Amino acid sequence: MYYVGVCRYFATGEGVTIYVASGSEESIREAIPEFYLQGLTLLTPTDWLKAAEGECTNEYLQSDAEVLKVYLPMLWKQIEELALGRGCHLDFFMKYHFNYA
Repeated sequence: MYYVGVCRYFATGEGVTIYVASGSEESIREAIPEFYLQGLTLLTPTDWLKAAEGECTNEYLQSDAEVLKVYLPMLWKQIEELALGRGCHLDFFMKYHFNYA
């Protein structure tokens, strides 16, 4: 099964660091540093869309989906394409840091 995994790490007063990886559950867990895995959200592209549309009761998943849509719009577009069966399953890894200020 193909997943997209996201970890958010909030540093006090420094903003947030996001790790994003795709592929199998095993490959995602190997790509993201172990310290961050405790906050891993691991969903299929279709489940990411459901979370963004509020079709799940987990507010944390909805929040993660909103962060992807707002701060990583190109990635979100790829997740939408994959969910609709129009994309290809590329494995990727990225680390992104931003400040709220």
